[in-house]
Amino acid sequence: MEALKQWIHEKIANSPHAELLIEPPPQVAGAGEQVLATIGRAPEKVAYLAVRHGGSTVRVGFAAKDRWANEEVEEAVESNGGTMTEFLEDEMEADDELEYQVQHFHEAGWFHFASDIPKDPAYFDTAEGRELVWYYFDGYARAILPIVAGEDE
Repeated sequence: MEALKQWIHEKIANSPHAELLIEPPPQVAGAGEQVLATIGRAPEKVAYLAVRHGGSTVRVGFAAKDRWANEEVEEAVESNGGTMTEFLEDEMEADDELEYQVQHFHEAGWFHFASDIPKDPAYFDTAEGRELVWYYFDGYARAILPIVAGEDE
């Protein structure tokens, strides 16, 4: 997964998110998970990419230590009138329904909105796998970071 980590950092550096790249906060993705990248205006509210289950699952999402940030996202989802996955689809301007649903949970002091992508680790070394990861990572960043920052990006 080191190659994926390097690739995502290069992708972020060449994206509108470049100024938001920060060191991953401790335990943002849960115990035993390897965080490959985080972006955000503060380490308590980040979009992240993590590896789970020894590399067989990639988790992409948003996490906040701040309960109020969580509630801001919940309110945005409710005012959109659909599910969390539909909200993300709308904000991402997705052409099709998202295959990997948004989960909402609280773990180790963090509130999460995240999608798990269970694939063979080799998949994430392919162009298709990396573009899928970027699609979700960029989508979470564009959909949620402006809500919790209190500004439009």
